[in-house]
Amino acid sequence: MFMRIGRLFISVVLISLVSYSCKKGPTDVGNGNNNHYDPRNVSRNEGKSILPSLTVDDFGNVHLVWADSTPGNYEILYSTKSSSGDWSEPVNISNTPTESKSPKIAIEPSGDLHVVWQEWKYEDGWIAIFYSMKPQGGNWTVPMKISTNGGQIPDLGIDASGNVHVTWLGWISYRMKSADGTWMSKEDVFQFGVNPAIAVSKEGDVHIVCDENMFGLCNIFYSTKPFGGSWTEYVNISESPRYSWAADVAVDNEGSVYVVWTEEQKGMVYLSVKSLLGSWTKPDSIANTRGRPWVSHLVIGSDKSLHLVWSERVSLSEIRYLKRDTDGVWSDVINVSETSGNSLCASIALDTSGNLYIAWQDKTPGNWDIFYTIIQTR
Repeated sequence: MFMRIGRLFISVVLISLVSYSCKKGPTDVGNGNNNHYDPRNVSRNEGKSILPSLTVDDFGNVHLVWADSTPGNYEILYSTKSSSGDWSEPVNISNTPTESKSPKIAIEPSGDLHVVWQEWKYEDGWIAIFYSMKPQGGNWTVPMKISTNGGQIPDLGIDASGNVHVTWLGWISYRMKSADGTWMSKEDVFQFGVNPAIAVSKEGDVHIVCDENMFGLCNIFYSTKPFGGSWTEYVNISESPRYSWAADVAVDNEGSVYVVWTEEQKGMVYLSVKSLLGSWTKPDSIANTRGRPWVSHLVIGSDKSLHLVWSERVSLSEIRYLKRDTDGVWSDVINVSETSGNSLCASIALDTSGNLYIAWQDKTPGNWDIFYTIIQTR
């Protein structure tokens, strides 16, 4: 087990977010429980705003996407804010007649932004993965379909050379866009599994995890592909008699791979680590929860500190945070969301100064909205 004796004094900085005058809408003043009046609310509209994904650039500008029903059909909206400014007016980057959900955003070293999402047409049961990018200082490109036989729940990562790596559910598939803009052929990584997640090293090595319900059990599986190489035989990381699911994966600058996942029945969050040339460590229970833990997310600091966020359902779902410092000491768990409604589907990013950016969907009460805050971790 890792040590858990230390305490970390973490200050949560709530950034005052500008409300969009054309979208405020609520007529009741409320008693403080209406999410339109929470300063962390980014979306502030009368539709449903769900499934956020964010990233941050080298200048501290935050880039946020989410799925929003305000246009009528679910579309992917994008907004940005500087470190000292307000959120920009959301831009519709999907603009499709079908339903757009599950966006993921990533930024390459040049500052270009890349977004993937799933499109769904209810009448036909048609699902596909779409992609758009925004050059630094430019506009979003026309969305293009990058899956050939359906697809949903995409994830993406970018290496130091600007190659874009995408995975999605439809088997568990993978496709790469090279830095010169050429899309490679689709590859099938696993012929089973759900909830894929991807991490890419600066050299372009790709790491994918997913979970699979086999023989009544659900375990976490992993495969990797060195840049220019082939996929390795998949391995079972969790090897648990309980239900392990919804893993996330991250890789540090030395090539070590970290995988986290939750086990609802046991009420724990687990971590396993593999060094560049080593084998997987025995899963370590890093957080004993009060309720049922849901999807977890992990980022690694430049100092190799670990930052973990997950959803946890007690009476309502909350967003919780935990840090492991460079000495291997875990902090106390803190409640990030602290709202009177359900808080789900967190997305996180970490800058070089140790600021952790968190977005999630929140219902406090009323329609779902996108919330955002910063945790100063040093």
